[in-house]
Amino acid sequence: MPDYRRDAGFALLCGLALVAYLRRAGALDTLWAEPAVAIGVTGALGVEALFVLDTPVASLWERRGVRTASAVTLLACAGGLAVRLGPVVVAAACWGLITYFVILAVSLCYR
Repeated sequence: MPDYRRDAGFALLCGLALVAYLRRAGALDTLWAEPAVAIGVTGALGVEALFVLDTPVASLWERRGVRTASAVTLLACAGGLAVRLGPVVVAAACWGLITYFVILAVSLCYR
């Protein structure tokens, strides 16, 4: 399985869990909150920049278990912060994942 399919699978599972959380909390409308969109997109672009620039993040990502730990950390942090700051945090995480999928689609189109 190509790496991008594996990574997209992890992202999809996280996204489904985050949207399920928003639905259960009755907060799907927070997906359209401007702060959620801005923070999510900016955060995802920042993370992706770490992979493109000459940083150790790309090699760290290839270590066994890092992807799983990252997915668990994303869900735990978004859920934990949502308790303190509200569901907009979860919505921002959703927008980060949407941004990842857009970047993935563009990169696959120009491969």
